[in-house]
Amino acid sequence: MASNNRENDQVSDSILAGVLALLNRRTSGEWVGTMSELDNSLVRVLGKKIPENWPRSPSALRVALNKAVNRLRVRKVTVRFGRTSDHMRTRYVKFVTN
Repeated sequence: MASNNRENDQVSDSILAGVLALLNRRTSGEWVGTMSELDNSLVRVLGKKIPENWPRSPSALRVALNKAVNRLRVRKVTVRFGRTSDHMRTRYVKFVTN
């Protein structure tokens, strides 16, 4: 059980570091996209630092991201989940540095 918590913390730490790196690369301090786009961006930013138990699907990434949201907010990053207003109603996540 303790091993599982350590692995979850490792994923949460990686997500936190990856999102902060994404935001630091942007002059606007904002990133918006779907969970699939976030996964691709995080994999690109983190490279070989991705833990073995990295989420395998967009929905699993969302669960892992939910565990890191409070830590992002402490670092002055607003996290917003929503849906587009078109007929597709695509789910997205938006990160903004305050």
